[in-house]
Amino acid sequence: MLVCSNHLIKSKADFKLKPNINKIVLGNSHPTGTFNDSLISNFKNLSDPGDSYFYGYQKLKELLKQNPQVDTVFVEFNPKTILKWEDSKLWRKHQVPNYLAFFEFEDHLLLATDNNIGYQQELIKGIGKNLKRILLNQYNYTDSIGGYRYVNNTRIDALLDTLKYDPQKQFNLKENSLSQYDIEYLKKMVRLCENKNIKMIFVRSPYHKQFDGHRYETIFQTYRRENFGTIPFLDFKDFPMEDTDFKDLEHLNYVGAKKFSLWFEKEF
Repeated sequence: MLVCSNHLIKSKADFKLKPNINKIVLGNSHPTGTFNDSLISNFKNLSDPGDSYFYGYQKLKELLKQNPQVDTVFVEFNPKTILKWEDSKLWRKHQVPNYLAFFEFEDHLLLATDNNIGYQQELIKGIGKNLKRILLNQYNYTDSIGGYRYVNNTRIDALLDTLKYDPQKQFNLKENSLSQYDIEYLKKMVRLCENKNIKMIFVRSPYHKQFDGHRYETIFQTYRRENFGTIPFLDFKDFPMEDTDFKDLEHLNYVGAKKFSLWFEKEF
């Protein structure tokens, strides 16, 4: 039943974008609240809070198959995305059932090896979700795999009032503190774009100067140069923002997103 339902869904899955969309952005909550695609021409925000590169790869495969007009892919890349805790995102938000039909053999092997009991439980949920899609004829994915999120609140004043932070302090991360397998899916995304002659660009969304991601800046830059030195990197961490442009220390609210997106529209 799993194999048959996966095959049927994969053959009918709809990842089509509007014909004018030739640029997309993928990533986690940072780009989700940064790129207001209603203000950026020929651009679609398909990032999703909590997304890992594992699921970004699943999305990207299908999007590029069905949208030959896409010629540029922006991917969020910041200090926290290289850390080991990213590896735990395989099991966050119950994403396995959503993307089950698009997994390759090695994806199944990774899930089963990492958490065999969890994998079996998610397979059962996945079969149920597959059958529901088939019965309801629901094969459109473009409205459920991510998008810009409008945020109209801010907690920045309260956070800054209670923050005790030394922006110069650096953490010496050990090898086992870095992502082991999720980062490999970012490399797969890079290779996929290279094979299709599609331009991939890493972006770092704006965040507050007191966001704790700064603590990993040294190792992040070293890691980026050593592993992704040929990939263009648009670094917006110091993009000029007011405190009122932020939802919190690492995310913009709608005011900041509008400011950034209007600028991005003119520049890119």
